[in-house]
Amino acid sequence: MNTAHLAPPRIAFWHRKGGTGKTSLAIGCAVRLAGGSAPGTHAERHSPAPGARVLLLDTDPQGTAAAWGERFADRFGIAVRADSGFALWRDWAERANRFDAVLVDCPPTVSPEVMEILAGVDRLLVPTRPAWPDVWALESVADLVADLHRQGARLAVSVVFNQVGDEALAPFAAAIADLGLDLLPEAIPRDGAWPALFGGGEPPDSLAPLIGTLVRSARIDMAIENGRMTGCPCWTSSRHY
Repeated sequence: MNTAHLAPPRIAFWHRKGGTGKTSLAIGCAVRLAGGSAPGTHAERHSPAPGARVLLLDTDPQGTAAAWGERFADRFGIAVRADSGFALWRDWAERANRFDAVLVDCPPTVSPEVMEILAGVDRLLVPTRPAWPDVWALESVADLVADLHRQGARLAVSVVFNQVGDEALAPFAAAIADLGLDLLPEAIPRDGAWPALFGGGEPPDSLAPLIGTLVRSARIDMAIENGRMTGCPCWTSSRHY
C-alpha cells in the first residue's frame, strides 16, 4: 500500500467584487471542516464535518480572517495566518503539508499575487449574492479563469449563491450558465448565525451541504485518511511552524 503523503487540497475563496461574503464563507468552511464546533457544545455532537486539520491563509489586506483567527482559531482547532499573498505557494508548500486542507481568503482584486494564488489552487469558490452587480462581475471572473486554464492551471471553479433570501434564483443561474461557469446547487441562505460568527459563534447548519461537496470534490476525506496512515505531524498552535 502506498502511504506517501499527499499534498493537501487548496481551496480559494475569491470574487473580484467585494461584499459577497467570501471571508465569512471561508471562516465558516474552515470551522466546519475542522470539526464544526467549540469543544463541549451541542453543535459539536452533531457536526457533519470530518475533523480535518485546517490551515486558513488570509491574503486580504483588510485582515478580517486573521483578526478572527487571533480571537477564536484556538477555540475551533484551526490554524489561521496572514500572508501578503506574494509567492504564497513557494513560502507555504512545505508547512502546508502538515494539514489536510488549505483554505485561502483572497482580496477582491485582480493582481499578479491573486492570479498566482489562483493558479496554484485545486478549487476556487466564488461566493455570489443573488444580485445583478455580483453576477455582472462574474463576466471578468470567467475571462480570468479561462486565461488561467490556457496557461495550464487546473483549478475547478464553482459559483455558490450566498446570502440568499426570497430572491428568484433562476434568472441569475441562467446568466451564470451563459458564462460557462459551474453553479453549485447548495445555495447559502441569509442567517443570523453569520454575524455571530465574528463573536465566536458557530456557522449555520445550512453550510453542511457545501461542506459535503468540498469533502468529496476536493479530496479532503482522502487527505485526512492519508495523514493518519502516514503519521504526518499535526500542526501546532506555535507561531513558528
